[in-house]
Amino acid sequence: MLINFLSITPLGLLAQNLPEDYLEIHNEARASVGVGELKWEINLEADARNFVYKHIGDCLKAGPGAHFSVGQNNARKLGSLNFTGADAVRTWVAQKKHYAYRSNCCVSGECRAYKQVVWKTTTHVGCARIICHNDVGVIITCVYEPPGNIPAIRPY
Repeated sequence: MLINFLSITPLGLLAQNLPEDYLEIHNEARASVGVGELKWEINLEADARNFVYKHIGDCLKAGPGAHFSVGQNNARKLGSLNFTGADAVRTWVAQKKHYAYRSNCCVSGECRAYKQVVWKTTTHVGCARIICHNDVGVIITCVYEPPGNIPAIRPY
């Protein structure tokens, strides 16, 4: 079974979806603002996997449902199967340009995913990636604990 999986999954793509790949980019962003490293949590990975499996058929077309007990970032790339976990985290980190620390607001764009990546009290993360049915795209979700994005509190 592993041989079949490897034969249809490019090795470079497989290597960019390991816990270490997600953690490296998260922790680089966190270090840049003086926040401690995240640790991988297998139970959060299972939560992320359950979430993406629920959306394998619709590829998140309707958007994610609200989930308040944990933090959650979602990424979707339609028309490409080469979108990796590392790509998703880079997309969230790139939202930093829209975050105004002084006002603690997003300016000229979305920044909530970035704030969750660097949220100072968040200590653990787990992520999952899935190719949607009919190869229409990819969904990537990371689940964070404790959650961030608490109104009126700065992430760091």
